[in-house]
Amino acid sequence: MAAGRMGAWLRIAVSGGLMLVLLGWLVDLRTAARALAGAHWGPFAWLALWITADRWLMSYKWRLLLTCRGLEVGSWEAFRAYYVASFAGCFLPSTVGADAMRVAAVSGPARPSATVAASVVVERALGFVAAALAAVLALFLLAGLAKELPPGVMAWSLGLLAAAMLAVAASLMGPLAAWLEGLAARWEGRHKVVSWLGRFLAAYGIYRRHQGVLVWFLFLSLIEQSVPVVGTWLAALALDIPLTLLEAAAVAPVALLFTRIPVSLSGFGVVEGLYVAFFSLVGLTATHSFLLGLVANLSVLVATLPGALFYARGGFRSPPAAGA
Repeated sequence: MAAGRMGAWLRIAVSGGLMLVLLGWLVDLRTAARALAGAHWGPFAWLALWITADRWLMSYKWRLLLTCRGLEVGSWEAFRAYYVASFAGCFLPSTVGADAMRVAAVSGPARPSATVAASVVVERALGFVAAALAAVLALFLLAGLAKELPPGVMAWSLGLLAAAMLAVAASLMGPLAAWLEGLAARWEGRHKVVSWLGRFLAAYGIYRRHQGVLVWFLFLSLIEQSVPVVGTWLAALALDIPLTLLEAAAVAPVALLFTRIPVSLSGFGVVEGLYVAFFSLVGLTATHSFLLGLVANLSVLVATLPGALFYARGGFRSPPAAGA
């Protein structure tokens, strides 16, 4: 518990420190204020719709992983759970808390929590592979637009992609998956936590039998990598920042790949700092880059506000159907 609190305060300190450095030394506050005051609300409205569509896609993908395991979860229930967890996740130090809430939201007697948790882990693993692949493709595009890439960025990205693909492939398609699948029986009857962990790992290993679903999920995840690209471009249109869609495609996937490392509070400070570092390679000022990163963070926060309404009306779980 103490370690968790310390970690939370550390992430808050990282976010606060980075924002202080950016605002105090790199960002022209007057230019930023003028850009925000003269913003066009049309592109912002499209951005909100774009992120909402992404929430539907994310819930659809998660539901694929649930239904292929025989867990009957309705489209609305999955969508609602995603929204409530996403809203709560904006205020949590990492994605783990939001994922745990999502598991709790749909688990029940007919939906074992271990199986639901396994679906979330598979979702995260394949999502990371898709993000790493998109970042590598973006780097090759960025290499043609920028004069010089930061040293080590290409090597780090290729290394993350290779490590992610090898880890996921080994855990879902090889002997390791078969071994994981048999853990539930071997650990049954032991300590409650150990028994649950065995069921969770077994549920994860069973996904090796659903390779068609996994391939379709990965394909949809690759398409989903366009969301931050188009979102960044729409933010640039709203703020009259000279950024093309091609430049957004070359930078956003790379910057956002590194924000998956949980070192800050909901990405604040880290996203803005990475945007300043990478968008400078295509000629944007630090102020404009900071604004794009800030809008990227705030747009996700604002777009998840319906989650607060869903929670107020029924908590983390969907309200029971009439007559149930």
